[in-house]
Amino acid sequence: MTKDNHFIFQGSRHLPGVTVLNAEMNDFSYKKHAHEEIALGVTLSGLQDFRCLGSHFKSKPGNIILFNPEEVHDGNPGTSAPLKYVMLYIHPREISTLINAPEGPELSAPRISGTLLHDEALKRQILSLARCMTTKGSSRLEKELHIYEIATWFARRTGKSTEPARSRGKDKALQQVREYIHDNLQQDISIDALCNVAHISKYHFIRLFRGQFGITPHQYVLNCKVNKARAIIGSGTPASRTAQMCGFADASHLNRHFKRTYGITPKQYQQQIAE
Repeated sequence: MTKDNHFIFQGSRHLPGVTVLNAEMNDFSYKKHAHEEIALGVTLSGLQDFRCLGSHFKSKPGNIILFNPEEVHDGNPGTSAPLKYVMLYIHPREISTLINAPEGPELSAPRISGTLLHDEALKRQILSLARCMTTKGSSRLEKELHIYEIATWFARRTGKSTEPARSRGKDKALQQVREYIHDNLQQDISIDALCNVAHISKYHFIRLFRGQFGITPHQYVLNCKVNKARAIIGSGTPASRTAQMCGFADASHLNRHFKRTYGITPKQYQQQIAE
């Protein structure tokens, strides 16, 4: 009897160079093949058995698998138990665009030595980006932040990362970004839009922003949206209307983030304020 195998690919209009695969394999085996993208994944359960670069690997749950572009590999479940894993396929330009600084030489996406990796921070970013790409309501900024963190890991791993210099001009530019965010909370704000306001490259922007405000641009925007929603909810506006006014996907999206911040739902908050 043939066991089921499931392969679900999803993309995002916000990250056209990135595809996520959620896979469950029981009796399927990949033939030898290679990708033009960087393939970066996490084994979730079971055993991932594969060959690459003339070596045999067995990936246990929690391990990271990395295939550089054009690296030939195969793959199959290493035991009779189902194999589940998530894989990101990232076009090299998504990495090279983010690690390039305008004042420095143009860098290509670095090739990483090592196929089976153990890195908790990178694993969190892979799983977070995969979740964002498959979850309704995830913002463009959130997806861009995770791909930025992955690109930064590549740059650090190969010694191509540099720290941005601070200046009064850049501090002023970040304040202009802050004003832009508050004026456009209803929009799905992108990293490109913020960088254009600041006239700072992506390569440096997120680290400068985090240094100035203590949180990432995505966290800052989300915090501003929740705070704005709290004020609107307090005036008696329904949650569904409030969600629309504050740039949330829907009322449930607002509820989730509001409760994480204040411990109660918008409706509970509205009822307590009215008492």
